[in-house]
Amino acid sequence: MLRLSRDRVLVGLAPEALTLLGVSGAARPRVSDMRTVACDPGFGSEPWQGAAAALARLAGEIGKASAKVTVVLSNHFARFALIPWSEGLGGAEEEAAFARYCFAKIHGERSKDWDLRLSPAPAGSTRIASAVDSSLVQSLKAAFPARAKLASIQPYLMSAFNRLRGQIQGAGAWFLLVEPQRACLIRMEHGRWATVRSVRGSFDGPQEWAGLLDRERHLAGGEVSDAVYVHAPLSWKAPSAEAQGWAFRNLELARVEGLAPSAESGALAMALSAL
Repeated sequence: MLRLSRDRVLVGLAPEALTLLGVSGAARPRVSDMRTVACDPGFGSEPWQGAAAALARLAGEIGKASAKVTVVLSNHFARFALIPWSEGLGGAEEEAAFARYCFAKIHGERSKDWDLRLSPAPAGSTRIASAVDSSLVQSLKAAFPARAKLASIQPYLMSAFNRLRGQIQGAGAWFLLVEPQRACLIRMEHGRWATVRSVRGSFDGPQEWAGLLDRERHLAGGEVSDAVYVHAPLSWKAPSAEAQGWAFRNLELARVEGLAPSAESGALAMALSAL
């Protein structure tokens, strides 16, 4: 039985593993409990089903802990799109319908069953939207006992960016988030979204990142910043590096009390991004 804090439960859900953390305290959060289990990425017909099944089994061990649960989803389980500003939209329902239309243009009919979320942004600004299979959302809602309430489901890209954006300097910059066999890339111009890309592949270091950025620079056209802020907790520890004309700067999450430095894993990094 997991004796988790009554404050918060953070879950990092990845194709091959999940981490569940019990966290107490707000000003000075402390990890009081942790459990990491392997998942079967080949289970079921969807890439998330093995991880969701493992979470359902583990969540049953929480018992009657009264906690707010946040689940951070690997970017393998989410899609992203930029939604242009439209002056004619008359409220949240029309904005959501327009976002769904934008996803349908990219992904076709299969997107109609996805659960969509729009990021907040000032009037006149492009917004970023995320999409997750509705069946995955329903599986997560069903996973927890009655007193442990699912408060939030967040794609890893958004939780990591929101946690680290205070370290990103300059009007134009790139943010690169790396996890096993996946990289997500955001380009910012004047503090606003300009590009979002999620690609599958091996991106273990600066040489691979430079190749990805060269392709994105070609697609963007014109002058773009060469400053790249990278969060690659499993593959890169150097403070900075340069490769093929790109300047990479490492962004790291602050250490959390109660958590040994040797406990790092991909699912753990996801969970901690929600602190």
